[in-house]
Amino acid sequence: MKIGDYVVRKKYQGDILFEIFDIKENVYYLRGVELRLIADSEEEDLELSEIQPEPEQEFTITRQPVIRGKVLHLDGDQKYLNMCQKKYDELKIRADCYYMPEAEMKDQVVDLLEKHKPQILVITGHDALRKERDKSDISQYQHSYDYVEAIKNARVYQSDKDALIIIAGACQSYYEMLLASGANFASSPKRINIHALDPVYVASLVANESVRNYCDIEEIINHTSHKQSGIGGIDTKGVARKIYPTRG
Repeated sequence: MKIGDYVVRKKYQGDILFEIFDIKENVYYLRGVELRLIADSEEEDLELSEIQPEPEQEFTITRQPVIRGKVLHLDGDQKYLNMCQKKYDELKIRADCYYMPEAEMKDQVVDLLEKHKPQILVITGHDALRKERDKSDISQYQHSYDYVEAIKNARVYQSDKDALIIIAGACQSYYEMLLASGANFASSPKRINIHALDPVYVASLVANESVRNYCDIEEIINHTSHKQSGIGGIDTKGVARKIYPTRG
């Protein structure tokens, strides 16, 4: 097996498709092809997958004569960030995307907010709950604390939850704490893995909803990979502004 191969893990009955992205001292480092998940494994637990990555989930936005909201996206994984940037481009959503380690987000978020003046902030990357029985202890999460601190700093910059919509979290993140810290949308209510593009789908739908309306939260969540198990949120207004006069 080599870097770039698609593999599954035998002891987990091949439940998730991974790509090998590094090999060091006989340890194989794996990245989920669709799910925001990093893992490592010994070679004997891996087998090459006969299943290739599925075509990207189809997602479109109905075109309207509006100025859509602008997104600032911070991501702790460069490859997933590239996927997100490609989708933003396809959907014609203005997005400034930055890769950085999760622990650095809290220190850079305010400067980037001041630079780009977005209406929507996405804070994501990787996360994991180490012990299921300790899910109320933030120290048991890999990066939830980093997301919480970044959210808090963003809320010092802009406290109005309709002036700056924050979408935060990754796989198995501390959902309740992310919301309590100031996020409008967060993962993961059931501490499950989320699709790499879930934050993009949420951001894109909010970016396209009129400032006159509250977003249809259920519709937005139902566009994500695991629906209410993977993403939740609070009442939030859209950020798109209609252009007048209209044509036709």
